[in-house]
Amino acid sequence: MTPEVTCTVGDMARILVTGANGFIGRHVSSALARTGVEVYACGRNVQSPQLTGVNWQTVDLLSREQVVKLVTDVAPQIVVHCAWYTEHGKYWAAPANADWVAASVFLAQEAYSRGASRFVGVGTGAEYAPDAASPFCELTSRIEPDTVYGLAKDTARRTIEALALSLGHSFVWTRVFMLYGDGEHPARLVSSLCRSFVKGETAKMSSGKALRDFMHVGDVGAAIAAVARSDVRGCVNIGSGDAAPIASIAKKLATLSGRPELLAIGALPDRPNEPAASFPDVSRLRDEVGFRPSVSLDDGLAAALDYWRSQENAAS
Repeated sequence: MTPEVTCTVGDMARILVTGANGFIGRHVSSALARTGVEVYACGRNVQSPQLTGVNWQTVDLLSREQVVKLVTDVAPQIVVHCAWYTEHGKYWAAPANADWVAASVFLAQEAYSRGASRFVGVGTGAEYAPDAASPFCELTSRIEPDTVYGLAKDTARRTIEALALSLGHSFVWTRVFMLYGDGEHPARLVSSLCRSFVKGETAKMSSGKALRDFMHVGDVGAAIAAVARSDVRGCVNIGSGDAAPIASIAKKLATLSGRPELLAIGALPDRPNEPAASFPDVSRLRDEVGFRPSVSLDDGLAAALDYWRSQENAAS
């Protein structure tokens, strides 16, 4: 699936994408490359084979010396910062979040000081207060994260935004909500359900009553790419604009898999203190950036099932 980026601002820009081997970063890089801009992508490991049309740099962003060399060599006009510590099940409270706040601020400082005019950060819906009313609005909803991860992202955002304002440079911060797609961690909701259906095992889940907005990772990458190439500043929510009970997503997957009898809603307990509704207002993304998702929920879930079928076939 290759969602299109329709925004045309910054066509000639040289753009640096960090964390480009990550779940989101590789889709951001690919989306930008499809528009014809000059893309430099970086990560700690060798380039992903899925990244075509990009110039690859192997860099440890926690090393200040390597960051200075990266920014000096690439001389980006725009930086899209996707890199962060994201180990599944651990990132919510990991001490490494503090390291990434410092690394992110240093990257922004170096980029701005060496000619970059715009910095694009990738944040999270977890920056909003969990008891705030959904849909969360960038301009009016309360920012009060209750996790180390959410607090770290918000701290990075506030610091870099203040830096950009003091220098008169452009800054935008995207907040990503629920996403799914090829290559996501197998324990995440959509992937775990897909794997159960593909294997013919009982697909256990909670009551699924909570309202969430699920967006295909290809669209997430394309949305962030569109934001990067726009003139929009401040914060921009990234989501599909269609919130639904988690159980309805599971039922769609079960039907698409042809094994609806395997779905066991309520077999697992609900998470303690889980918000009944947590989803974004996407007015800024839709009206100011001009982005609309191109992957329907049915098509995205079908693709996820196909991906896990291929993984299962390859393992057998």
